[in-house]
Amino acid sequence: MLLLGPLGFLTPWILIGLAALPVLWLILRAMPPTPKLVRFPGTRLLLGLRDPHPVARHTPWWLLLLRVLAIGALILGAAGPVWKPSPEGAGQGPLLIVMDAGWAAAPDWPQRQARVLRALSRAEAEGQPAAMLIADGRAEGALPFQPAGELAGPLRALRPAAWETRYPPDPEAALAAAPSGLSVLWLSDGLDHPDQAKWLAALTARGNVTVVPPEGPRRALELVPGDQPALRLRTTASGADAPDVLAIGVDPQGTPRELARLSPADPVAEDGVTTRLVPITLPSELRNRITRFEVEGNASAGAVVLADDSLRRRKVALIGDDRASEGQRLLSPLHYLRRALAPTTDLIEGGLGDVLLATPDVIVLADQPGLGEAPALRDWVEQGGLLIRFVGPRMAASERLSDEPLLPVRLRAGGRDVGGALAWGEPRGIEPFAPDGPFAGLEVPGDATVRAQLLAEPAPDLASRTIARLTDGTPLVTRASLGQGQLVLFHTTANAEWSNLAISGLFVEMLDRLVRSARVNRPAAPETDQAEQPFWTPELVLDGFGRVTEAEASAPVAAADFARGPAPGAPAGLYRGGERLKALNAGGPIRPANWHGARIERGTETPGLALRGWLIALAAALFALDALGSAWLARGRQRALA
Repeated sequence: MLLLGPLGFLTPWILIGLAALPVLWLILRAMPPTPKLVRFPGTRLLLGLRDPHPVARHTPWWLLLLRVLAIGALILGAAGPVWKPSPEGAGQGPLLIVMDAGWAAAPDWPQRQARVLRALSRAEAEGQPAAMLIADGRAEGALPFQPAGELAGPLRALRPAAWETRYPPDPEAALAAAPSGLSVLWLSDGLDHPDQAKWLAALTARGNVTVVPPEGPRRALELVPGDQPALRLRTTASGADAPDVLAIGVDPQGTPRELARLSPADPVAEDGVTTRLVPITLPSELRNRITRFEVEGNASAGAVVLADDSLRRRKVALIGDDRASEGQRLLSPLHYLRRALAPTTDLIEGGLGDVLLATPDVIVLADQPGLGEAPALRDWVEQGGLLIRFVGPRMAASERLSDEPLLPVRLRAGGRDVGGALAWGEPRGIEPFAPDGPFAGLEVPGDATVRAQLLAEPAPDLASRTIARLTDGTPLVTRASLGQGQLVLFHTTANAEWSNLAISGLFVEMLDRLVRSARVNRPAAPETDQAEQPFWTPELVLDGFGRVTEAEASAPVAAADFARGPAPGAPAGLYRGGERLKALNAGGPIRPANWHGARIERGTETPGLALRGWLIALAAALFALDALGSAWLARGRQRALA
């Protein structure tokens, strides 16, 4: 805003048009054109005669004045004049800029810089000192006050951080050198942060505080782990519409591009924040190529989720009877497991001791009773491993089946044949899956049946441990937790010997759901400790706008600091610890800020008395008078001609 005494202009560059008014005066004065003077001897006879109604050679001066004033009023009105506008900022006095500089400030960062530059320019013109607090968690000591012009250069080079806005924990120490009568301008990102209320109270006690909120809603995206990984989109917007979430990855040619669009579900509003779940309903082959998810049209690190090992291929170990001959291959349980798991996982095979050394994420045992290395396997599960077991004839014939270790439920000896020649009843179908279980949403084929199974001993917690049932209510799949890991048991075989489940597409989908629920970021071996690998090394990091940058100059991050989330020295990005790759994402829970005792500056509000409408009305009135004056002159000419 340009200030000329008590008058301010919102768009002062339009005033340049006033320089054209003298040229316009000359143009209008020349109309109508001056009559040509021709000397004719006979006109001497007309000397001394006077025309009672002369025709003017030039436009009358009063008509020129009306037109120039009307055009000048239009130019002034277009410049947005304001009578006695209040100064931008909180008031008069030393200026303190508080600038939220976390990821939530990134979407409208250029507008924030422009607003601060205007405030610094005004403070420099008034000779007031200024200081600037960049709330990115890196400010230390007392804020130094200096000439306002010296802060413009560092401000232009400033960029938002790839973590949440952070204020110094002690506002009194930071404001120790602040003069009295502060004029505070707070560029807010619209969200509430730790220590924000404490800073607001300290600043309002020292002067007037003007808060400039963001122009648009803030959005945060985070990954929701579980049996069915999904994304959670939070926004401060209250509208029903929400942007899509883009799945970015490499195509088969290795070119990064948009691979899919994910649509958010129905909104749930609470405390000023609207939350939507975004299901990751993508095939495993496509999901394994995704490198990041991002909210469409939102340039912010908080609106980006980097994909790590939790969304990618798992390492699965297969242990069981492998009949390698071509005639017996279809009888091998491992044959069906390979066909189901190979497209989406990395398979390893061998003995139990060998596969444990390879640190798999999932171990699948097909009809393996009497585990000789159960203690090592138990330790592996307790550290976060997923053990999937299938029963079979060997387990059914075991004399110590009720004492078999590492099962989610106790089993009855013998087994149950529901479809043989001497059995009762027909083969049983599969009951539809529960909507809150790991197989929720999977469609059960009508021809999928089970002819034989191993029954579970009745127990009070049997129902809670059953995640799939047959149509007669008996368990088909049971699950239980052991330490940080899981035990899963299929009560039928992994081949087509006891059921046709293994030759159906449902078998592939059930295994895929279970494998996806496995933890990837486990310790490399039971004896491996965080103390042996105490640092996470960044491979790539994000800036505040969500753009990927190389992490060449970034130092390793201690495991304790890494667990606290993105912070100075540990920006959002991908980090490697040993063989594990983990994403540190900036998005998370958000809450709108509350500004008690502060003046809120809106971008559409203009303080003072706006004169634009009055000047446009004045221009219209002057043009009307010009029309009346022109009509009066034309009428006089007609009378003269008559």
